[in-house]
Amino acid sequence: MNHKLRAFKAKKSLGQNFLFDANIIRKIIQLFAPQPNDFVLEIGPGFGALTENLLQSGCHYTGIEIDERLIFELQERFSDYENFTLRHVDFRKLDLSQLSSVHVSIRIIGNIPYHITSSIVFSAFMHHNLIADMMLMMQKEVAERVVAGHGCKDFGILSVISQTYAQPEIVLTVPPTVFIPRPDIESAIVRWDFTQKQERQPEDPEFFRIFVRTIFNQRRKILRNTLKKMGDVVLFENEKTIDLQRRPEELSVLEIIDLCNAFKAYSFPNQTGSDR
Repeated sequence: MNHKLRAFKAKKSLGQNFLFDANIIRKIIQLFAPQPNDFVLEIGPGFGALTENLLQSGCHYTGIEIDERLIFELQERFSDYENFTLRHVDFRKLDLSQLSSVHVSIRIIGNIPYHITSSIVFSAFMHHNLIADMMLMMQKEVAERVVAGHGCKDFGILSVISQTYAQPEIVLTVPPTVFIPRPDIESAIVRWDFTQKQERQPEDPEFFRIFVRTIFNQRRKILRNTLKKMGDVVLFENEKTIDLQRRPEELSVLEIIDLCNAFKAYSFPNQTGSDR
């Protein structure tokens, strides 16, 4: 397999770095622990480094691959498996509700392009109700932002969204030497457990995403100043006795959820959100 991999011309535009190290592959599969009744979605199977092990577990497998050249390779290798399905599509344009069974949550795994990590993660969280867990390889620096707690310099939009709907943890650090072509940075694998959510949830998920982006796009400003763009902050603060002198990075994830829900109810009482 390695000769094909080494001869393959990776596309920089797709951020392709293919995993080939057998020890790392084994560790990833052990951590993910696929089961026969699982509905598994793999983002970017590439040359199938993880795919064969996933298929052999007996899970219901769907691969999402954007590179047409790799579609042929994957079909040639794995089409004999009855539990194998392959889609030629960008994951960010995929409606997961069309894939999932009514009774089975989706398990997501993937070695994803580093330059679009955030957009892939945010796309997945738009369907958080449908996902059981997710395990993704990404740049270590980004992984540290995902798991960062409030008060840390890395705490931001990715941290809040991730920790609202799931409990993320870094489960493995991966050196650049296990990829072809070799990236310039260290990688890490993050696992999100979607059964572990914050005790209170955003009442309007779309408004919550806008709210979080707004307050963290100017993270050094106090909340009173950043929220002026979204409503009458003075009246809201006086009536609700909420301290808006703090910066967003000083609030816990649950405090941000509560603040968003209160601000939305006060400023836009007649608007309702969808549970996406």
